Amino acid sequence: MTSAYRHTTKWLAIAPIALMLVFVLVPVLNIFSTSLRLDSFAILSATTTRNIVWFTTWQAFISTAIVLVIASPIAAVIANFKFIGRRALISLVSVPFILPTVVVGAAFLELLPRSIHRSALAIIIAHVYFNVGLAVRIISSRWQQIHPQLDDAARTLGASTIRTFLTITLPLLKKSFISAGLLVFLMCFTSYGVVRILGGPARSTIETEIYFRAMQLGDVSGALVLSILQLVVVGILIFLITNIGKAKASPKFGQTVYSRMHHPRSSRQKLLVATVAITTAVAVVTPLMSVLHRSIYLGQRFDTSAWRSVLVDTEIFSSLLTSLRYAIFSIVVSSIVGLLGASAIVYGSSRYQFVNLITSIPIVLSAVTLGLGLIITFDVNPIDWRGSWLMMPIAHCLVAIPIVIRIISPVLRDLPNDLRDASRTLGATTWQMWRTIDLRIITPALITAAAIACAISLGEFGASSFLVRRNNETLPLTISRLLSRPGDSIQAQAYAISTLLIVVCIGIIAIVDYRDSNERGI
Repeated sequence: MTSAYRHTTKWLAIAPIALMLVFVLVPVLNIFSTSLRLDSFAILSATTTRNIVWFTTWQAFISTAIVLVIASPIAAVIANFKFIGRRALISLVSVPFILPTVVVGAAFLELLPRSIHRSALAIIIAHVYFNVGLAVRIISSRWQQIHPQLDDAARTLGASTIRTFLTITLPLLKKSFISAGLLVFLMCFTSYGVVRILGGPARSTIETEIYFRAMQLGDVSGALVLSILQLVVVGILIFLITNIGKAKASPKFGQTVYSRMHHPRSSRQKLLVATVAITTAVAVVTPLMSVLHRSIYLGQRFDTSAWRSVLVDTEIFSSLLTSLRYAIFSIVVSSIVGLLGASAIVYGSSRYQFVNLITSIPIVLSAVTLGLGLIITFDVNPIDWRGSWLMMPIAHCLVAIPIVIRIISPVLRDLPNDLRDASRTLGATTWQMWRTIDLRIITPALITAAAIACAISLGEFGASSFLVRRNNETLPLTISRLLSRPGDSIQAQAYAISTLLIVVCIGIIAIVDYRDSNERGI
C-alpha cells in the first residue's frame, strides 16, 4: 500500500465501478426481478434436473482427478530440471488453456472415434486437455519455491526419492494441489463450449441447460433457477480458492524462488525428462495437428478450398473482421479499466476492496447468464441496443477485466515505496512519479494482461451465444454454426478458422512467456 496516490483513488475507481454497475449488476437484478418465478424452483426436484446436476458434478470430479495425476510429473520436470526446450514446453502445455473452447471441442470431434462422440468420455478427455496447463502452472510455480536443502537433508538421512516426495515435497505442495484442483473443477463445472460441441441432449451440464431452457424452450425463469444453483456452487469454490491463496501467500518463504533446477544427472533422470517432455509435446500437438489436417483434407484428398473460402466467403470474412474488431476493443477497454481498477484496489484504503469484490462478479456469474441479462435489459426501450454492435464486445470486456485486474494488482502491490519516496523528495509530481516508476515497472504485466484480454475476446462463446446478430457473428460462433451443418467441405471451413485461432493463441502465449522470462531474467 502506498499513500502517495491515496487522494486519486476515488477517481480511479469510478470507471470499473460504473461499468460493473451498468452492465453487470443492473442486468442481473433486472432479469431476476422481472423473469424469476417462485414456482420455477420446482424444476430442482425434477428427475431431468437432478440428472443434469449429477452429470455436471461427477464429470467435473473425474476430469479434475485425471488432470492432477497428469499434471504432477510434468510440473515435477519443469520445476526441477534444466533441459533444452524447457521454456518451449512450458509455453506449449499452456496453449490449450487459452484456446477457445469451441476449438478444443472441434479438435476432439475430429480426433476421437465417432463411436464416442456425444459421450461423457469425449467431454472428460477434452476437459483434461484444456485444463492440464493450468494445473501445471500452479503446481510447478510452488514446487520451485521449495528450498532444495530440504531434499538434500532428507537424502543425507537416507530417505529415498519417493519417501522424500511423500514426506516433504507433497505436504508442502498440498495447498497448490488443492488450489489447482478447485480451479480445474470450477472450469469443468461451468464448461459450455466443449460440452455444446462434444456433448448432446443427453449430455447437458448446468451451463448448457441454462442456454437450452432460455433460448430453445423460452423458459427464462427455469434458466435463472439453474443459474442460481450454479452461482452458489461457483461462489463457494471462489471463496475456498481465495482463502487458500491468502493462506499460501502469508509466509515470506513462499515469496522466494530458489534455484532448484539442475541438469539431469543420471540416465534415469534423463529418461524421465525426455519421456515426460516428448509425451507432453505429442499429447498437446496431436489435437492441434488434427485440426490443421481436417482443414486441408477432404476424405483422403488434399484440398485447400476451405482456406480460400475463409477470405472469399463473405460471411466468414465478416466474422474474421468482427472478431478482430472486438478483440481490439477488448484490449483497449479491458486494459484501461483493469489498470484503473487494480490501481484503486492497491493504492486505496481497505474500503476500496469493494472494487475487488464488484469486479469479481463476472467470474462468479455464468457467462450464459451474463449474456441473457444483457440481452433482456438492453433489448427493450428506453435502451434498445438490438442493432448495436457494442453489446458483444462489452460482454467480452466484462469477462476480461477481472483477469486483467488480477494480473496487474500483484505487480503494483509489490512495488517498493522507497522508489516513490525518493522521487517525491526530488520534487516529482504525482503524475511524473506514477509515469516514471509504476507504469514502467508494470508495463510487462500490462502487456500480458492485454494479450490475455485478446485471447478471451477471440474465444468467448457463452455470452456471445445470446448476443449474436446476423451482422456480428464472431469466429467461435461461426465455427459452431459450420460444425452443425452437414458436408465435409463446410466443416473443413470450421477447421480452417479453428487453425487460425490456434496460431493466434500460440502467438499470445509466446508473447506472455517471453515478457515473463525477460522480467525474471531467465
